[in-house]
Amino acid sequence: MHDTTGSYLIAIAMTVVLTVIAVALHYEALRLISSLHPRRWSSKVNIGAMIVLIIAAHCVEAMVFGFGYWLGTNVFMIGSLKGMPDHGTAAFIYFSLETFTTQSIGDIFPVGPLRLVAAVQPVVGLMLIGWSTSFTFLQMRLDWRADDLDDSA
Repeated sequence: MHDTTGSYLIAIAMTVVLTVIAVALHYEALRLISSLHPRRWSSKVNIGAMIVLIIAAHCVEAMVFGFGYWLGTNVFMIGSLKGMPDHGTAAFIYFSLETFTTQSIGDIFPVGPLRLVAAVQPVVGLMLIGWSTSFTFLQMRLDWRADDLDDSA
């Protein structure tokens, strides 16, 4: 691992690509969740299923970044993750999930240009979580309004 300009350019490119993939996945997940929203179910089931699917989407998006950390460490060699003796697949996913959610316990931390990816991922996570919150609010408002209309009929 060398802190060269090339390594930072790779880190920047990885950050952009991972961000675009995560945003595209999130857009498609919310679009799919919207299309799977049947009126024959109660609003409680609809909202519960929607929340579970959104959480699954966030986990997949974090796993995309986890794959990016693995690539940066093992393929592009632009950094590493320190703090855990075993850096298997689970460690990359764990680090990515805690970074995506801005939890960042600190037991694992990036070294080298890979820090750039880890610096941007929380911003991506916050934006996507905010987007999910807004989506959930709008969907709940529609469901609850429809339930109120059904109850009054």
